[in-house]
Amino acid sequence: MRYLWILIPFLISIFISFLLEKLLGNGEKTDRGFVFFFWNLSYRRKFIRTLWLLPILVIAVFYIHITFQSYLLTSIIGIILSIIFIIQAVYYYKKTERR
Repeated sequence: MRYLWILIPFLISIFISFLLEKLLGNGEKTDRGFVFFFWNLSYRRKFIRTLWLLPILVIAVFYIHITFQSYLLTSIIGIILSIIFIIQAVYYYKKTERR
């Protein structure tokens, strides 16, 4: 129950992300230059941006361990985040191969 404060902001951010994607994500996809919104990128650029998030993933898991001092919680969150990262990277890589 004390870890509930982690889950609530995560769910809210996912909901807002999906809502913004549906409202703004039907435009042209960009393959060059800076784009603020992730959903306006081409699949190749989404894959590259996903790979750039790997150091942030490591820092986040390290920060969670320092904050909670729990190997069990760090392991569970680290495994979940790693699985999500791998699934996302493989998905965007497969999408770039089709084009």
